[in-house]
Amino acid sequence: MQRKHASILALCLTILISNTIFLFSLSERDNLNSVIVSRVIDGDTFVTDSGEIIRLANINAPEKKSNLSLLSKAYLSSFINESIFLERIKIEKYGRTLGRIYTKNNTYINLQLVNLGLASKFLVDESELSYFSRAEENAIENNKGIWNKSSFKDCIFIDIHEREEFVIIKNICSPIDFSGWVIKDESRKEYKFKNYINKVLILHSSSGNDNSTDLFWNEEKDIWNNDRDTLYLFDKENNLVFHKSYGY
Repeated sequence: MQRKHASILALCLTILISNTIFLFSLSERDNLNSVIVSRVIDGDTFVTDSGEIIRLANINAPEKKSNLSLLSKAYLSSFINESIFLERIKIEKYGRTLGRIYTKNNTYINLQLVNLGLASKFLVDESELSYFSRAEENAIENNKGIWNKSSFKDCIFIDIHEREEFVIIKNICSPIDFSGWVIKDESRKEYKFKNYINKVLILHSSSGNDNSTDLFWNEEKDIWNNDRDTLYLFDKENNLVFHKSYGY
């Protein structure tokens, strides 16, 4: 519990001293409305005082089952009972309003969550690709928020074959037990490794029987987007081992 509180305190200090704030002129944004944040559901979703559920566009915060979700939720909760500006985009498939939100001093909160390392980029609008890509790379490079580098970070390299739906995982160090490691895309699709430690592994999105060189995700739908996506590999301590984006 003390560790969680320390993480949240560190987050608050980071917000106060952060010198990389993304500012956008509100006069250039269309369809802006002032709303009050009433309740925060998680790090990328909140409820307004009118009961409207807002899902922040372009980002994914860690799932609620993860301790890392406390960081993004704490940041978003700092706006509870505050008036912010909402730019509605559309109603998404779960009935929530997809939108961008801004503070009165023009800080683009969606982007700031990525810049502070509290969320990752996800389904980014074409016009904002460079902003969100640079923000995430900056957060990873500086070990911000959720992006703690693994001690194995220089051992693993991965080639993505998105159209053929497989990835080639190469280990250039001594054998590594991958038990508990997780590979994921920009969405919430995850594959959890069991105990394979070979120098080269091929992970297929399709169904099949695992063997010493080939693993199968056993997903009915494709994992990797053909236009753009990001692969993240985490060790069992949730530290980032490897990441690679394409299409940005």
